Amino acid sequence: MSRWANDPDRAADELIVRCLSAIDLQGNVLLACHRAEGLRSVIADRGLGHCSWHRRLSRGGQAQPWPTGGPYDAVFLRLPKAKAEQEMAAHACLSVAAPEGQLFVYGGNEEGIRSFTGTLAQLCGHVETLATRGHGRVLAGRRPGDVARLKSSLTAWRSVARIQLGGLARDWTSYPGIFAADRIDEGTALLIGVLPPLPPGARVLDYGCGSGVIGASALAQEPSLVLDLLDADSVALEAARENVPGACILLGDSLADAAGAGRYDAILSNPPLHEGFVEDHSLLEQLIADAPDRLAPGGMLQLVVQRRVPLDRMLARHFEDVAVVAGNGRYRVWQARRAQYAPLLRPTNDRSPQVAAD
Repeated sequence: MSRWANDPDRAADELIVRCLSAIDLQGNVLLACHRAEGLRSVIADRGLGHCSWHRRLSRGGQAQPWPTGGPYDAVFLRLPKAKAEQEMAAHACLSVAAPEGQLFVYGGNEEGIRSFTGTLAQLCGHVETLATRGHGRVLAGRRPGDVARLKSSLTAWRSVARIQLGGLARDWTSYPGIFAADRIDEGTALLIGVLPPLPPGARVLDYGCGSGVIGASALAQEPSLVLDLLDADSVALEAARENVPGACILLGDSLADAAGAGRYDAILSNPPLHEGFVEDHSLLEQLIADAPDRLAPGGMLQLVVQRRVPLDRMLARHFEDVAVVAGNGRYRVWQARRAQYAPLLRPTNDRSPQVAAD
C-alpha cells in the first residue's frame, strides 16, 4: 500500500519538500491547510517569514474561516479533501497573495489534484505542473491580474437553501465543504426524528454540529433550551451562527473544548468518522469515553452512526443504560444514559450491562 493511501498528509509533505529546490522562494509565505511539519521546517530553516491558515482545528493549532495577513509572496495550499471546498480554498489563498504572488497546490491523485488543474487554470491562466511523483502532483500558478474574478471573502461563497425543519420550511445557510451542506442527510434525519422530550431550560450540546441542523431541531421542539454548538470546522460554525441565533458557538473537536459550559442534560451528535478519505473512529471513541463526566445525573448521549459501526460494547463500558432507539437499513440511533445516582460498587462477578438492539 502506498504512502498516499495510509498517510496522505505525510506523502503530500514529502512531495512538496522535494520541489522546493526548484522554487525561488523569497518574502512572506503562507502555509494553507498543511498538517505535516516537513515543509514548515524547511521554510523556517531558510529564514523566511511564514504564517499558517487552517479552516479546521488541528491538534495544538488554531482555525479561522478565512486567511488573514499578507500580502504573501508565496502560498502553499494542501489540496482539501472535499471537492466542494477546493475551489473556495484556492480563491481564499489568492485573495491574500501579493500581485503576481505564486500559488503552489499539492495533493494526491485520488484527492482530485489532476482534475483541479483545469479549475486552477481558469482562475490563474497559465498553470505549470512542477512534479508528478507516486500518486500525487504539485501545481503552480500566480495571482491573476484581473482580481475581479476572485471571490475574496467568505460571504461571497454563502449559499441558502430551503429545508424542512421542525415541520416548517426555512432558509438554511451553508458554505462549500460543510457536511450535507444544503440538505438533511439520512443519518441526521433519523436522529432528529427520535429526539427525546427535553424539559424547559435543559442544557444541550450538539457535538460536531456542522451547520446546526440537530441543535436547531432540538430548539424547534423546546425553544427554551440552553444550546451549545461545537465543531472543529470554523466555516461550519459561521453557518451555524446564522442558522441557530442565540446558541453558544464553540470551536473544538472534543468535550474538553466545552469545559466551561458545565454539565449537559443531553449531548446529541452525528459524529465525524473520517479524517479526509480515511475512516477514523478516534473522535467517536473519545466522545463516548468523555460523555459520562460531562452529563448531568440522568443525562443522555444520543448519536447516530452507520449500522456496521459496533457501538454496543463501547457504550456499555461507560454507561449503565444503553439502547438502540431507531434504525434503518444503513443507520442506528443509540441512546446511552448516565445513572441518576452514583452506582454502588459492583460484585466482582457482575456482568457487563445488556444492550437492547433494534
